[in-house]
Amino acid sequence: MNQEYLLLREETHHGNAMFPFMVHEIESDPSFRERIGCHWHKEIEFLVVTKGKAEINIDSRSYHIQKDCVIFIPSNCLHSVTAAPSEAFDFFAVDFDPALLNSFVTDSIQQKYFDSLLSGEISLPECILPGQEWEIRLLHMLEEVRQIFTRKEAAYELLIKARLYEIWYLLCIHAQKKKADAPVNTDYRISMVKSVIEYIKKHYDSPIFLDTLSEEFHISKGHLCRLFRSITKMSLVEYINFYRISQSASLLTETDREISEIAVMTGFNNISYYNKIFRKYMHMTPSAFRQTSR
Repeated sequence: MNQEYLLLREETHHGNAMFPFMVHEIESDPSFRERIGCHWHKEIEFLVVTKGKAEINIDSRSYHIQKDCVIFIPSNCLHSVTAAPSEAFDFFAVDFDPALLNSFVTDSIQQKYFDSLLSGEISLPECILPGQEWEIRLLHMLEEVRQIFTRKEAAYELLIKARLYEIWYLLCIHAQKKKADAPVNTDYRISMVKSVIEYIKKHYDSPIFLDTLSEEFHISKGHLCRLFRSITKMSLVEYINFYRISQSASLLTETDREISEIAVMTGFNNISYYNKIFRKYMHMTPSAFRQTSR
């Protein structure tokens, strides 16, 4: 199991500045409902399901996905994946910085096929279950990219970049122009949720109250709760606990601090409550997790 995806590690490296590209192989734990916690990153991502089925949320959009589904996740989109606790769900993810494909100058290619996506003029297909010829071709090319990256033979970076352009071509010729009557409040809702998540990440080690969040973001408590759940599919309390447990899991693995100290450091002033929430998400005690992870 890849704990980094489960535990909201947005800082996971997607290559480096010289070649901002990475393929992640993920075998998720069927005992968890949350297979990928709600997060976002600047990298573009293609997620290819290799086993099982789940539900993916991208900003305010939801899709049911299954084996061989290809999911396109644009840059900076909130996304998360949930699956039934007994359902297997494995995938590989191809992540790369948009700069890898962008032109060095603002030429017609940059304007037509990259800037138009960022400006919202066009939308690329996000959930693709291969049936048509181009969809099958897309799946095969992503599989090929996966193999090229695994083998890393001579000049593999050139071949990967060439395949990514081919993949982008397939998506662009099947893109749709943005509808004139598209909801105008979607960006506001997503921006609000991102701001709340950033606040939680900065203050997770201290008490976080709904009243405080309501005042901080100038929004009623009820509306904030409904808005947050509509985008993340988790309540505010669930998300806060989930993020705190993710941070404590890292500390349990990477440090020798006392468990009681880690509980306080991650916002749990009651050790019994910390143990209860940890078992809820990790299905084992903190001490057992520490032993297993090492």
